[in-house]
Amino acid sequence: MKKMADYLLDTNHASKFLDGAEPLTSRVKALQQKGFRFGISVTVLGELYYAVYASKWREANRARLMAFLEDIELWPFDELAAEEFGRIQAEQKAKGKPIPPTDAQIAAVARVHNLTVLTADHHFSLVDSVSVENWLV
Repeated sequence: MKKMADYLLDTNHASKFLDGAEPLTSRVKALQQKGFRFGISVTVLGELYYAVYASKWREANRARLMAFLEDIELWPFDELAAEEFGRIQAEQKAKGKPIPPTDAQIAAVARVHNLTVLTADHHFSLVDSVSVENWLV
C-alpha cells in the first residue's frame, strides 16, 4: 500500500492559511479529514512568530497562530535536519545555485521526513529530492 503524502507548509502557504485564503484552506482541511498530515517546521514557526510580533494586532494574530498549531504537525529542526541542511547548502553551492539558509533549513526538514513542500518560492525546486507544490496559483 502506498504511503499518503504529508505536506510541509512554507511560510507563504502557512500565512495564507492563517488568513483563511481559499481554496487553500478548504483543500488542506479536506485532505486532513482523509488522513493527510500537514505541518510546518520550527523555522517556519519562527517566521510566523516574527509576523505576529511585527504586526499591529499582536494578540489577535498570536491567538490565530496558537489555534493553527493545534491542528497541524510541528516538525523539528533537529540533529538529522541540521546534517541535511549542511548537505543541501553544499549541494546548492556546488551547483552554483545557493538558496537562503532559512529555506535550506525548511528543505532539510522536508527531506528528512519525506514531505512535500507547499510553497510559492521557486528555489525549493532547485533542491534535489524535495517534492514541491504551489497551491496558491
